[in-house]
Amino acid sequence: MHIYLFVMVGLLILSTILFLICYRRRISWWFLNSTPQVRVQSYKLHRFAVVIPARNEGKTICPLLESIKNQTFDPSYFDVYIVVKDPQDPTIALIEECMPEAVVYIDEEQTTKGHALDYGMKEILRTHPEDYDGFMIIDADCVLDSNFLCEMNRAFGSEKEVYNSKLVVKNYLNQDPKANRWSSYCNGLIWTLMSELGNRAKSDQGIVTMTLGTGLLIKASLIQGWNGWPFQETLTEDMELQRCCAIHRYKTEYVSYAVCYVEESTSLKATNLRRNRWMTGVVHCDRLFDAEIKDRIVTKEDRINFYAIHSLYHVYWYVGLLCVIFLTSFITGTILSIQQSSIALWFYFVGIFCFLFLYLGLFTMTIRCMQVDKKYLPMSKRMRIWITLTHPFYYMGYIGIMLKIFTFKKTKIWKKIERVEFQENRFEQVG
Repeated sequence: MHIYLFVMVGLLILSTILFLICYRRRISWWFLNSTPQVRVQSYKLHRFAVVIPARNEGKTICPLLESIKNQTFDPSYFDVYIVVKDPQDPTIALIEECMPEAVVYIDEEQTTKGHALDYGMKEILRTHPEDYDGFMIIDADCVLDSNFLCEMNRAFGSEKEVYNSKLVVKNYLNQDPKANRWSSYCNGLIWTLMSELGNRAKSDQGIVTMTLGTGLLIKASLIQGWNGWPFQETLTEDMELQRCCAIHRYKTEYVSYAVCYVEESTSLKATNLRRNRWMTGVVHCDRLFDAEIKDRIVTKEDRINFYAIHSLYHVYWYVGLLCVIFLTSFITGTILSIQQSSIALWFYFVGIFCFLFLYLGLFTMTIRCMQVDKKYLPMSKRMRIWITLTHPFYYMGYIGIMLKIFTFKKTKIWKKIERVEFQENRFEQVG
C-alpha cells in the first residue's frame, strides 16, 4: 500500500510538471498586456454593414439601437440590418420606433444564429453587392461604446480580414442591483480571460484570435467569397469561423479600444445552460475541423495556431487526472480508515493537494483578470474579494459540463435562455 501511495504522489507531481510545460505558452499570454495596445494610425473612413440577428429579442434591442445612434462615427458610412424570424415578432415594432431607418429582414426558416446571419448577408449582397468594406456582427442584447465604430474603422486600416472587439459585461452599466448577481460576476470574467488575457497576446503575435461572435468585424471580400455566412454546422458559429481562419490563414486582430458590452444572465441555471451550449459547440467544432487543420500544418505559425485553438485540451486532461486522483485517494483513504490503517491520512492529504492545485491555478487566473481589467470591473472592494475567492469554485462547474459533453450524445438544439430586463435610463458608461 505504501508503494501505491508513492505512485499516487508521483503521478500528481509529474502530471503537474507536464501540464505546466505544455500550457506555459498559454499562461504567458496572461502577462503580455502590461502596456496599452498600439493603435493603428489610419483615418480613412470605411463603409460598414451592421448585421444584428434579433430573434425574439423584445426590449433588449432598444439600448443597442440607441448606442448605435450615439456613435461618434459618421452615420453616412454605415447601415443597420436586423434579421428576425417571426413576422409578428414585437421586436419589429420596437425597431421601427427606435431606429426606423434600419432594414429588417424576416427569415422564417432560421433555426440558429448562423442561419440568420447567412440570410441577412445574402440579402445584403443581393441588394448592395459592392457597397460595403466590412460586415459587422452585433448581438441584439449588446450595447456599444460611443467610439466603437470609430475604433473599429481605425483598426480596419491594418488590412486584416477579421477583427475582434473588447467584450465587457453589460450588467455593470445598469444601476439596478438585480442586474448583478454572483453568477453574472463570475461568468463575466471569462470575457477578460478570452480578450485581454488571450486575444490581446495572440493579436500582437500574429496568432489566430478567438473570434467571439459579437462585436465582430469581417472584411467584405470574405463575405462575398463565402456568398453569405457558411458557419452553420454547430451551436458556435464563431468557433467555426476561428477554425476557418486557421485553415485558410486569414489574419485576425483584437481591438482593445473598441468596447462592446455583452449581457450576462443573473441566474446560475441560465448561465450553466449557456456554458453547456457553448462548450458543446466548441467540442463539436474540434471534431469537425481537427483533421483539416492538422493537414494544413506547414509553418511554425500553423503549429502555434493549432496550439492556440487546442490548448484547452491540456486543461481537460490535467483536471480530469486531478479528479481521478482525488476520488481514488479519498476512496482508498476511507477504506484504510475503516481498516484502521496508519497511512489512511496520507491518502487524504494527496486528495487535498489535488484540490489545492486546481484551486490555486484558477485563483491565480482570477487575480490576473481582476488586475488587468480593473477599469471595466466596477465592484466594491468587498465584492472583489468575494468573487476572487469564490470564482475558482464557479469555474470548477465546467468539470461536470465537460464530463457530460464528452460522455453523452451531442445535440444541435438551441434552447432559449432567459433575458435580463435592462432599463435604458439606468445605463452609464464604465471608466
